[in-house]
Amino acid sequence: MGGMRALTLATAFAAASGYLVMLVAGRTLGPSDYPLFATYWGAFFALGGVANGLMQETTRAVRSARVGPAAVLPAPGTGGRVRLLPAGLMLGLVLACVVAVSAPAWPRLGLPAFSGVGVAVMAVGILGFSLQAATAGALSGTERWGLYAVLLTVDAALRLGVAGVAWWAGDAGLGFAFATVAGTVTWAVMIALSPATREALTRAVDVGRRRFWRNTASAMLASAGTAALVVGFPVFVTATVRESDPAPLVGAVILAITLTRAPLLVPLTSFQSAIIVYFVQRRELGPRALAGPLGLVTAVGLVGAGAAWLVGPWLIRVLFGAEFELPGAVLAALTAASVGTAALMVTGNAALAFDRHTLYNAGWWVAVGAALVLLVSVPGPLDVRSAIALLAGPGIGVAVHVAGLAVSARLDRGRDG
Repeated sequence: MGGMRALTLATAFAAASGYLVMLVAGRTLGPSDYPLFATYWGAFFALGGVANGLMQETTRAVRSARVGPAAVLPAPGTGGRVRLLPAGLMLGLVLACVVAVSAPAWPRLGLPAFSGVGVAVMAVGILGFSLQAATAGALSGTERWGLYAVLLTVDAALRLGVAGVAWWAGDAGLGFAFATVAGTVTWAVMIALSPATREALTRAVDVGRRRFWRNTASAMLASAGTAALVVGFPVFVTATVRESDPAPLVGAVILAITLTRAPLLVPLTSFQSAIIVYFVQRRELGPRALAGPLGLVTAVGLVGAGAAWLVGPWLIRVLFGAEFELPGAVLAALTAASVGTAALMVTGNAALAFDRHTLYNAGWWVAVGAALVLLVSVPGPLDVRSAIALLAGPGIGVAVHVAGLAVSARLDRGRDG
């Protein structure tokens, strides 16, 4: 219980520090330039969300090996034993190359390259993020929640500290790019100072190397959908801006999307490994295991939507300035949309824990496709388009997950009967 309390406090600190980084960036850049920071931040953490597929599969594989046979050895022809830290390094190098080759497309996506330095910073950052994902998965799979909490806390503190230095130095651009990736060195600190972290990274998994990478690739494919809706959506907003959308409105909408979703989605993202373990331990319940987590995120989200309607415009005006202000109804709609995305995260993690990787992918990508179609096709101003896209898209994905889990449970009962 002590470890879980520490994890709760760490996620609260991570959420608060994220708000402070946004506050510093918003105050420094203003609504016209804020999209530069937001798209860089969104692109990095969207790519990091892809890397989190490694964390999810590592958590599942290590945990399943612990609750299964005492010794899990790869069978002949499975590609040999998985080594977790080299797996993170391999994935990180691949993603760093993706960043490098994508550089020519950055201007069209509204991403600031800072004469190439921004590209290099993101490439090195995603390498560190991938190594951190392997470390986090090992700690979660061995249920070392206290150490996982330390990792989250140091990561957030480093990011906040570098953002503060950027603000103090008056660097309105590249400094915030460094702040975005600053926390990705935490894995190295943990390995250097914590023998328990090093031991966790030596643990066996329940599958051989080939199956591990197939599962990881599947989880990464779904994680890409997760990242697109959770943190990468500002990139889609800037890429689909219409001539009728004024620049200050773009900045205000992007800030509002981030602010209204963070209170629910940031803690939930940090707890993903714990959620996977929760469902692994309740496999026999099937879809019934969803009731508690879905009820909780719905209640929290609806309370947040009411608060956003009542005090959101005033709070944004006080903290960020009147130029960022949007109507309370729009803020409430964006906050309510976080319920759909949070529910989709819960049902997706259940599908992963129940070894339904294809269903996991289907739900997320259906949600992404629906949200993007709505963002592009719905008439009206940007704030209305964004709210509708983020409300309806995830709801469709939740329906796909729940229906798929129900069908799988019936088929399993039929085979057992």
